[in-house]
Amino acid sequence: FKPYLQPALKVWGVVQSLPETGLCIVNIGKRDISYDLDMPIPELIFSSGKDKSPKRIDKRCRVKGLNDQHTYLETTKFQKLNVGDYIAFGISHPCTTFDKWRLIYLVDNIYNIIGGIRTYLS
Repeated sequence: FKPYLQPALKVWGVVQSLPETGLCIVNIGKRDISYDLDMPIPELIFSSGKDKSPKRIDKRCRVKGLNDQHTYLETTKFQKLNVGDYIAFGISHPCTTFDKWRLIYLVDNIYNIIGGIRTYLS
């Protein structure tokens, strides 16, 4: 057994637009996700009504830019995306993501919401 760290935080967004081949616009941006060390990393995709659980996204997909409220995701011809699909992003630095959310949901292994953590003191 070799111990290792696993990421415990993902930020989910929804595909808003597919304006051209190879480009996907997702509804999260600098106000929602950390970007201070590295760009977010697309990890999972979930198509409501089609998938029973999230699937791994093509590892060649990458974030090529962020603005305040959008992520510009460069995609490949091997990754089929539709408006309304959910995409989970890994982050490089949790502290600056915690600063952006007042509540972070806890989920189980099949992504059922089982609780929440407040990121502020009342």
